[in-house]
Amino acid sequence: MPRIKTAHWHGGQPPGTEFDVDETELRALVRDGRVAEVLPEPAARPDPAPAPAPKAEPAGEATPADAEAEAAAPERASRKRR
Repeated sequence: MPRIKTAHWHGGQPPGTEFDVDETELRALVRDGRVAEVLPEPAARPDPAPAPAPKAEPAGEATPADAEAEAAAPERASRKRR
């Protein structure tokens, strides 16, 4: 829900009062010029902790992906630019 600061009396509240409104009411109040400011929403939750980094594989073992990359490398290297 957006939080606003009123520019004029609204709902028995004096100008400068801050309160939450729904989207429909916000559009109507902005249209009528009764909103002084739409306030930023406070952060609901802090950002989650970063995921742990994946463990590195030992350098001595080759994976199938490494073998495919080595097989494809000579094909790309043999092409010449013009």
